[in-house]
Amino acid sequence: MTAETTEVTTADVRAAAERLGLAGRPVCLHSALSSFGRVAGGADAVVDGLLAAGCTVLVPSASATFAAPPPAGHVPLPHNSEDDGSIPAVAPATGYDPAEDTVDRGMGAIPRAVLARPDRYRGANPLSSFAAVGPLAEPLVAGQSAADPFAPLRELGRHDGVVVLAGVGLDALTLLHAAEEAAGLALMVRWARVGGVDAPVETRHGGCSRGFERLAPAVAHLERTGVVGASRWRTYPAAQVLAAAADAFRRDPLAGVCHDPGCRRCAARVVAR
Repeated sequence: MTAETTEVTTADVRAAAERLGLAGRPVCLHSALSSFGRVAGGADAVVDGLLAAGCTVLVPSASATFAAPPPAGHVPLPHNSEDDGSIPAVAPATGYDPAEDTVDRGMGAIPRAVLARPDRYRGANPLSSFAAVGPLAEPLVAGQSAADPFAPLRELGRHDGVVVLAGVGLDALTLLHAAEEAAGLALMVRWARVGGVDAPVETRHGGCSRGFERLAPAVAHLERTGVVGASRWRTYPAAQVLAAAADAFRRDPLAGVCHDPGCRRCAARVVAR
């Protein structure tokens, strides 16, 4: 049977984790469940396979639904692409609460599966949170805040962690936004409603990532690949990729721009150079 017709199991995911050197390490997983083909047990089987290999599973769990207008009297920030359509005119009815499971649909099935677990932990950035399950879940996400969205990724690096792209490209690799920040490039500023707080909370997060595949040459020497079912996996040691990509952004602050003439976020980056 071909990879496209074979049903992926928890045991297959565990074996892949062991084969790729992920066992016993925290893993930040960016994924498309559909890339696997058929999966016995769905998204939970992927999470269970990594946990069975001794991994802690960290996933992005963004929730743009909590975006809010800036506070009264706000003066638009220079080079912040505040006209890109991401700032709503009206605040949402409820605020962000890490104990709840609200997540953008585009995050996919695996982050939703992590959030549904009673023993998971979730970070405190209301727009760009990370969630984790496993032995290191709490320390990975504990330092995240509205002002520091990428604390879980730096913590991942400190624990010899790995980032995994399962059926997705470098445009899904949030670690590259952390590398932009490490290189001194300004993060975007937005505002969010947070539970128990009356005023909108200033929140930092990454900008456009559609040009990130252009960073492939800078991190190719760190890449390790494998196939799980029909899903192509690209794995990278977190700390080393963060350092290599930050060096690339220091050499060329425009290394990750998408060059789409309609992208206001990248246009703002070009102006800010």
